[in-house]
Amino acid sequence: MAYQIIWTAEADNDFRSIIFYLRDHWSDYSAEKFAERTIKRLERIATMPYVPRFTSKHKVQMIKLDKKNVLFFIIDNNFMVLLSIYPYKKDITRSKYY
Repeated sequence: MAYQIIWTAEADNDFRSIIFYLRDHWSDYSAEKFAERTIKRLERIATMPYVPRFTSKHKVQMIKLDKKNVLFFIIDNNFMVLLSIYPYKKDITRSKYY
């Protein structure tokens, strides 16, 4: 059973920030590829969300999204609620979801 993916405003802002950064500092192509890979990865995670590990916050799970980012999310009924996309270059323990 695949869960329906719900984006919070914070997760959406994180995603858009990464895309804008890639466009500004790399290329439109790299931003487009990142977006495509992320959507495909989210669809795979939505089919098996219990593979990730839980954080210290109640019900919050985390999984490596790609080489540079981690995804925080929760499962609520039939929904996978995306909370945040957090870059590895920052101290992950400072995330409010860790």
